[in-house]
Amino acid sequence: MAFETENDGLPPKVKLAAIIVIVLAVSAVIWQFTAGNGTPAPTGPVVPGAKEQPVAEAPQKPAFDLVRIARGGTGVIAGRVAPNAHVTLYANDVKIAEVDADAQGEWVIVLEQPLEAGSVSLNLKSHDPATGTVAEADDVVVVSVPEPDDRSFAERDESGVVAVLSPKSGEGGSRLLQKPGTASIAEVGDSLSVDALDYGDGGSPVISGRALPRVDVRVYVDDEFIGVTRVKDDGTWSVTAANTIGGGRHTIRVDQTIGKDGTVQLRIEQPVEAGLPLDPRQAAGGVIVQPGNTLWHIARQLYGSGVRYTMIFKENSEVIRDPDLIYPGQMFRLPEGERG
Repeated sequence: MAFETENDGLPPKVKLAAIIVIVLAVSAVIWQFTAGNGTPAPTGPVVPGAKEQPVAEAPQKPAFDLVRIARGGTGVIAGRVAPNAHVTLYANDVKIAEVDADAQGEWVIVLEQPLEAGSVSLNLKSHDPATGTVAEADDVVVVSVPEPDDRSFAERDESGVVAVLSPKSGEGGSRLLQKPGTASIAEVGDSLSVDALDYGDGGSPVISGRALPRVDVRVYVDDEFIGVTRVKDDGTWSVTAANTIGGGRHTIRVDQTIGKDGTVQLRIEQPVEAGLPLDPRQAAGGVIVQPGNTLWHIARQLYGSGVRYTMIFKENSEVIRDPDLIYPGQMFRLPEGERG
């Protein structure tokens, strides 16, 4: 049986192509207005290469990672926050220190003002210059500092410092950050040392030692810069030299620096001889005087009590003529023999 159709003058293949185009156009209009979920889809122009804007993240709050407080109230506190944010530390709601975090959001504070004896509540606030947001830590650290006694320096005993991290919300458990007898440092002034010079499988010298957690240490051999590293949370550090160290006697120098400006706080020089173990008794070093320092300030920062300035004065009597007259750049030896 033959079917008759109206003769429009178009070949059958052309008719089929036209029908397909119409169907595709109608389908595109339907998809545009449904957008797959029953709501109108955006109809604005499409910019080639344009990327969807990411959803803004909540501001990163400051947080405690590490608290190491000596019996005298000095110590180091470190944590994390938004990169380059400004961090302020409060003790019993009184501002006692502030610092800028680095590009990774890490920060470290060496206490200029020792914590008072008794129970001290530590809190953090931050300001992010990139977004202008202000944030406060979710946790508080409660530190119990023993009353001062007749000890010249800190001793790691059962009546030492206790530090506990607790959520402000009251939800969740507390975490012990420091307990008596386990602090990695006794006093800030005792923190810097060179412990070993080793040679790895490839013969590259590895210099290692101890310092305050999360500060930077710069290492030199015979006054030639070897490298810089960030101290680990357990107070240890190591630097691998690019070149070998020849035979004979050499001097390893380590500068402990704090903050973005790289201010040198402590320095130690350790004589070494290739192939022989280190002799810590030959180490010499001390504190570098900064502008505005006084002996009282140095003793208070390093040992938790300003009255101990007399010990530093006695140890350096040949270079300190008047305890009220010290100068930036001077290096004072720290007292030996009485440290715990």
